[in-house]
Amino acid sequence: MLNKIKRPLFVAGGGCLILLILYFAFKPSQGILGGKDFSQIVYDRNKNVLRITLSEDEKYRVYTHLNSAGPLIKESVLLKEDRYFYYHPGVNPVAIFRAFVQTYIQEGKKIGGSTITMQVARLLHGINSKTIWGKIEQIFCAFYLELYFSKNDILEAYLNIAPCGGNIEGFAAASLIYFEKELYGITLQEALFLSVLPQNPSSFLPGSQTVQKNLVEARERLFKQWRDKHPEARQDAIHIEMPLNLQYSLPFHAPHYTTALLEKYENERKIYGTLDLKLQNTITRLTERYIQRQKTLGVKNAAVLLVDSDNMQILASLGSADFFGDDIQGQVDGTRSRRSPGSTLKPFIYALAMEQGLIHPMTMLKDAPTSFSEYSPDNYERDFKGPVKAWEALVTSRNVPAVHLASLIREPDLYDFLKETGAGDLKDKAHYGLSIVLGSAEFNMQELAALYGILAGNGIYRNLTDSFEPEKQPWISPKRLLSEEVCYLVKNILRQNPRPSEMYTPAIKDTRKPVAYKTGTSIGFKDCWSIGIFDHYILAVWLGNFDGYGNPVFNGRYLATPLLFEIIDSIWPEIGADGRDDELAFLPHTIRRINICAVSGQIAHPYCTRQVSTLYIPGKSPISKCEICREIYVNTKTGYRTFKREGRHIQKQVYEFWPTDLLALFQKAGIPRKTPPPFDPGENLDLVSTSGIRPEIVSPLKDTDYMLQPGDEAFNGLPLKATADADVQELYWFVDEKYIGKASPLETQFWSLRPGTFRIGVVDDHGRSDSRAVRIGITP
Repeated sequence: MLNKIKRPLFVAGGGCLILLILYFAFKPSQGILGGKDFSQIVYDRNKNVLRITLSEDEKYRVYTHLNSAGPLIKESVLLKEDRYFYYHPGVNPVAIFRAFVQTYIQEGKKIGGSTITMQVARLLHGINSKTIWGKIEQIFCAFYLELYFSKNDILEAYLNIAPCGGNIEGFAAASLIYFEKELYGITLQEALFLSVLPQNPSSFLPGSQTVQKNLVEARERLFKQWRDKHPEARQDAIHIEMPLNLQYSLPFHAPHYTTALLEKYENERKIYGTLDLKLQNTITRLTERYIQRQKTLGVKNAAVLLVDSDNMQILASLGSADFFGDDIQGQVDGTRSRRSPGSTLKPFIYALAMEQGLIHPMTMLKDAPTSFSEYSPDNYERDFKGPVKAWEALVTSRNVPAVHLASLIREPDLYDFLKETGAGDLKDKAHYGLSIVLGSAEFNMQELAALYGILAGNGIYRNLTDSFEPEKQPWISPKRLLSEEVCYLVKNILRQNPRPSEMYTPAIKDTRKPVAYKTGTSIGFKDCWSIGIFDHYILAVWLGNFDGYGNPVFNGRYLATPLLFEIIDSIWPEIGADGRDDELAFLPHTIRRINICAVSGQIAHPYCTRQVSTLYIPGKSPISKCEICREIYVNTKTGYRTFKREGRHIQKQVYEFWPTDLLALFQKAGIPRKTPPPFDPGENLDLVSTSGIRPEIVSPLKDTDYMLQPGDEAFNGLPLKATADADVQELYWFVDEKYIGKASPLETQFWSLRPGTFRIGVVDDHGRSDSRAVRIGITP
């Protein structure tokens, strides 16, 4: 009796073990959709779709969870396809029998009788269910799915892979493409439309009147079923009779920006960017129109970047004027391609000079022909203004003063400063020398915007942000590179840069909002820039050619700046209405105003007759007294200058003592300058030599080796030249203390080269001197 009981139990246990082994042996190694690839979607900051990509099998297939799909589409699909979905084991025998009788016995219209599970099995495994053997395979696959997956898993799979016309699969993709909506946001009529699509997706292609009629008829039949199930939905009948607003829109906004995000986050199905689609469309439209107006000048391409300086998020990014324009290499991203920045780096030269106590906004700088070792910069207009205030030199983008300041700043100099930010792919410092000031190192628009973010952020450097996803690229932590006071002064200077008056269309309303901006033009007129800071935004504009072909109209001030202001004035109503006070309207408590000499820009003496005020950083800005305006004593009888302070004919007079190189510029420009009278020949020379400014050698150059050309006398004369004080008439030149000749400060003395190391000296007619060493070699 016991053996009779044990045997069935043993058999049953063995059978269960075999079933258990078979269950785990055939259990899928991944989820129900594990073998499917899905599209990536890029959203803007307001959840507008910027771009949908194709999956690996060339489908628009957007993954969506069942819980996030919304109740309307779920209920519509169940009503249309399988109202007993949650009650059958994957196959509805009643529906199968009915379909068999109508199709093969009555030979009527073919119907499938497939459940949602059976449809998922067909779509996943590519089963041809129109044949009997195919239908049998579909049934067994449906049982398999029901065995290993939950009902919700199967329904979710159907929502994601149901055919919806063309190469669109899944209701989430169809909702975005047909209605430009997320699936959870569709209306009842749209849900009913989507649920009837998989019945015959190839016939539902937008555009045809017949198709529209078929859509409406299918939708109305389904709505009748919906209404029977929901008697309270009478009000929806009004909406269901309305024409369906059917689109076929594949969003492709900001292609350069979205391409970069897709490359950075290649494994993310949904990417949320910082871009604002409304601002992007506005900037794109304005830029296209501007280029069209300038087309006759050969202007074909542009790039624009808008950044929120509060958080350094990219709000708009236009990589080129036409993404599909092969003639302009339109798929190159102008916001990421490195180009010569022209003069756009000059504000940081002046900022570093202020930081190191070399200048304040009214410091007088020299704009005169000058050589810096082997580098001799020229101005854009090929002219020189002579003495120019620091703020004016920056606003008018004078090259010589900027290079002069760059030669003075140390630890950090401009190269060190740029290196600290990680901007550009910089070579060794010696590769650029001082030419880095004028754009010899290349940077892209995003790097330049980040640099201007230092000024906008009151001295703090921060990386640009293009998405709300975790950052996957090298990230530099925020760091202070400039003081708040210096940033205030530089922005205040850049605001004095004049607007283009009538250079842009009068159709754009001039808001007259304060804008601190700087322009740049590369050598050879290959690139022109204009970068502005306004409110809490940074806007960068570039025009040029990606192939590097130059055009004389590519001038930052006259071509890029009008577009900059068109964009600012157009988008201001959208972004500038937050009621924020102008930050520069309130002077920081750490900045003072002091009186300076209007002529020299230095601290004024009582006898500086023209005085103005300037902004000044106590403990940092320079405090040297004025050296141009000097009080001297003149013997009115002889006309000579004297050290005597008392006497019948002795009078105090104030003269401007300009260096001789600036006096030459004044003379060339026809600007009269009253020079001080010479000293009485009987004056004590020792007293004369202790007053005034000593001469300064400008040639030969400092720290420069000269090479002798054997047999070529034309190139073997070393020019000797120096600047001197205004009262100097003669300069005396010496080589190793041997006198070689004299010349006026405006003349050049020449000395025949010979190999060796020598000390060149100069003494003015008042006994003041300067000297420097020079090394001369022989060209091999």
